[in-house]
Amino acid sequence: MSSTGHAQPLRRLGIGLSVLAALVLLFLVAWLWALPAYIDQRLSQTLSDRSGRQVSIDDVTLTPWRHQVTLDGLRIAGQADTPVFLSQRVVATFDWHSLFESGWRFERIELKSPRLQLIWRSGGEWNLAQLFGGDGGGGESAPLRIAQLNVSDGRLDWINRRPDEPLTLSLKSLDLEVRHYDNSDDRPFSLQGQADWNGGTLKGAGEMGFSPWTVDVDLEADQVPLTTLSGYLAYVVRAEPAAGSLGAQIRLRAGRASDAGTQVNGQGVIEGLEMRDPEKDQTIARAERVAVKGLTFASAVPELTAERVSLAAPWLDVTIDERLDTNLTAWRPPSPNNGSEDGGSEDDGSEGSGMRYALDTLAIERGAVAFSDRHLPRPFELDFSALNGEWRHLNSNQPGDGQLSLEGQVADGSPLRIEGAFDPLGDALNGNLNLHFERLDLKTLAPYLREFGGYAVERGQATLDLDYRLEQGRLRAQNHLVLHRLKLGEEVNASATDLPLKTLVGVLKSDDGTIELDIPMRLPLDEPGSVDFGSVAGQAIREALENLVSSPLETLSEVVGGSDDSHSDDANDNGEGTRSGESNESGGSDESSKDDPTLYERARTRQ
Repeated sequence: MSSTGHAQPLRRLGIGLSVLAALVLLFLVAWLWALPAYIDQRLSQTLSDRSGRQVSIDDVTLTPWRHQVTLDGLRIAGQADTPVFLSQRVVATFDWHSLFESGWRFERIELKSPRLQLIWRSGGEWNLAQLFGGDGGGGESAPLRIAQLNVSDGRLDWINRRPDEPLTLSLKSLDLEVRHYDNSDDRPFSLQGQADWNGGTLKGAGEMGFSPWTVDVDLEADQVPLTTLSGYLAYVVRAEPAAGSLGAQIRLRAGRASDAGTQVNGQGVIEGLEMRDPEKDQTIARAERVAVKGLTFASAVPELTAERVSLAAPWLDVTIDERLDTNLTAWRPPSPNNGSEDGGSEDDGSEGSGMRYALDTLAIERGAVAFSDRHLPRPFELDFSALNGEWRHLNSNQPGDGQLSLEGQVADGSPLRIEGAFDPLGDALNGNLNLHFERLDLKTLAPYLREFGGYAVERGQATLDLDYRLEQGRLRAQNHLVLHRLKLGEEVNASATDLPLKTLVGVLKSDDGTIELDIPMRLPLDEPGSVDFGSVAGQAIREALENLVSSPLETLSEVVGGSDDSHSDDANDNGEGTRSGESNESGGSDESSKDDPTLYERARTRQ
């Protein structure tokens, strides 16, 4: 009886414990069943409150023994149908305390194929700064701590809306590792990763923070198409990249990590560069290789400088059009005030009012230039090649520098040398240049001689020493010409000059068949369209010739007496100058000086 009496309480206790265990198990099952929905609701509400955007999660799966939650189809709404954040799958290992606290603590988060739109608004703030920053809405603290975050096969679209035309840079196949993210602490988090950048590769490592905004990252780009940066290069130069791949090592700093706005320091190489004129959509420059060292950009100044730029096998097109404008304006920085050509010459201190440019050394190796002048009735074209030299101390804020030393040759093999000081970055053209051409075939200059002299050229060479002084956009030139064995052909434009040019050529030739001329010229280059270059050049040549023949008067008589040009040059084919007696034998006489009294009077009064 006693054993039976003791068994019944034990049985009742066992039943009670079984019921209790069943209740606990039932509660646990119910709790685990309801927990994913709770996590879904709480995460969605937290992200929505912080971002100010609608948040949705397709499915939540809990693996309690791993402290792991899986989110499928996480979206943070953006504009229209494009979310600012989307991830096919998020696998997170969390601290259980997060279920009972206001914030979230994650030991590890894995993002599968996420997509993020990071937008830099025109006012300078970021679209998701509130989400990744400190306090949430209403001033309540909602800490978010992530010990480690891994991204695989992601995409980042960085949209810059600060310029007038928004710019977008996209990174695909992004693999990223972030450590020690804590939005309740203003210390930046560390990150490293790599991505496909428009067919090239971008690697990066450094620190970043959202509140306050901080970037201090070392970047390495490899085989990135230069056209990727077209939007940003448009603020540096008018010419647009058409081809070329970029390799660079850059340190990028911004926000709290910089005291000069956005800062870029580094070096890089562009292979296969090709640039085009955006207005005419034609190639105006190429280079096998462009190497840049000591690059520095600071947006607060703003300023862009480089220690050295080396050009390997560059080619440049230089064209003077029918209005006497040149395509060289494509290499100048865009004008302020929305690109107005004539506005904004003064720096008003506003953003975009002008950038300072400086280059310590521009090195040229195996360069070439294709020059064409299309304002003449017959276009003039001349090629320069084998150009080697340096251009030093170019600075938009310090006009007067720009030491140039360049050697090469013209298409026919004639040597070319350019030396002096000229800085194209200054607001006004200033400088002093000396150009020397040795034994240049005069047939290459035939279009100019036809236009300004009125005659075709059959043969001849020229040695030119051209001394140009540029002061505030005005050109003063002293041109010394030595013509060798010049022979003029038929007259093609009788109105080009009123001088008896063929006779002058015959008279001015020395015994060895050369003619020396000094031709000064003055031109306002800042307003080329207002100048009649033909009149200026013609007048300069007439004055130079008159200086030569005005003394003695006997020489002048020979010139005027030989005004019949039909045979004077042919008689001089052997390179010897026509003398006084020869001129009279060809049909002229002293009495013929009366045929051109204007020339006689001009020459006589200059004695």
